Amino acid sequence: MGFTVNSRDRHIFDVIMQEYISTGEPVGSRVVSRRYGLNISPATIRNVMSDLEEIGYLFQPHVSAGRVPTPEGIRFYLEEILETKGLPKGEKSLIARQITKTIGNLKETIHEASVLLSEISKNASIVILPKIATFILKHIEFLRLDQGRVLVILVSSSGMVYNHIVQGEDLPQNELTKYSNYLNATYAGLTIQNVRDMLVSEMSSEKAKFDSLVKQAVQLGMKAIDGVEDTPDIVIEGKDSVFNYPEFSDIEKLKDIVRAFEDRGRILRLLNRVLESPGVTVFVGEDLGNLGMSDFSMVASGYYRGDTPLGTLGVIGPMRMDYPRVIPLVEYMAKVLSSLLEEI
Repeated sequence: MGFTVNSRDRHIFDVIMQEYISTGEPVGSRVVSRRYGLNISPATIRNVMSDLEEIGYLFQPHVSAGRVPTPEGIRFYLEEILETKGLPKGEKSLIARQITKTIGNLKETIHEASVLLSEISKNASIVILPKIATFILKHIEFLRLDQGRVLVILVSSSGMVYNHIVQGEDLPQNELTKYSNYLNATYAGLTIQNVRDMLVSEMSSEKAKFDSLVKQAVQLGMKAIDGVEDTPDIVIEGKDSVFNYPEFSDIEKLKDIVRAFEDRGRILRLLNRVLESPGVTVFVGEDLGNLGMSDFSMVASGYYRGDTPLGTLGVIGPMRMDYPRVIPLVEYMAKVLSSLLEEI
């Protein structure tokens, strides 16, 4: 008959996790018994720890050492034992105070969110900005630069401005102004993706066939929207916080960490997985293997406009991350960004 984890065993494992999070050192039965005031003998605790090791939740790095939770044990702790509480009022107030200062400037808001995640968690943070396709169009403008070149200026409702040049259009400024006026009157208030879809539809409409202004405006609008680079920016803060953990003092591990943070394509693909399910997702150990960060954990969440995913945010640190503190922090920050970015 296999070993079944009962309430006493869960309590002991909870204490082991608390001690491991605090020190990063293997945990012995005497420490568990004395430091946490358990009314259980060290011998009984040793037996429980041996059983937990047998089912893969603990391992003993050296014969004479205590035990350390495995990635599988940490997942068990997260799924079966940990009961998170809300973020403390002081930290909520700090976030509200700092984020409020950036309202109206999306990049500043995202940067401040990343800084706060790192400072409060004492780990590294990652925030992916929304894709431009999700932004709400406030205004589009065309400016003639010279023969064959037109500057496109897109302004979102959040105040973000995107400039790029359309080649091969030799049009006078008064015509360009007419086209931008038409597009603003027709499409302002829609997301960039909606604008793109509606332009495609209008291109084949009867109106576009017989109205030269509409036809030219739609064609130029398509070039303007298609020319927008839609690879989202990634903001990373607090990498030095990770370097300060003693378990990452080895120079080769430090090199691996630096390489992982520089591989933004893989970070993006990993964080996009977070949007597949609502709420907070925790990646532990080998879950981050593709990033070369199998000694790490990441706590991440999406942020949304209604049901539309806008981006993701997360905290990266050692597997002994302070999960009771970090999970509610990530959850709260995602709610704050979702609320603030309703009108981007």
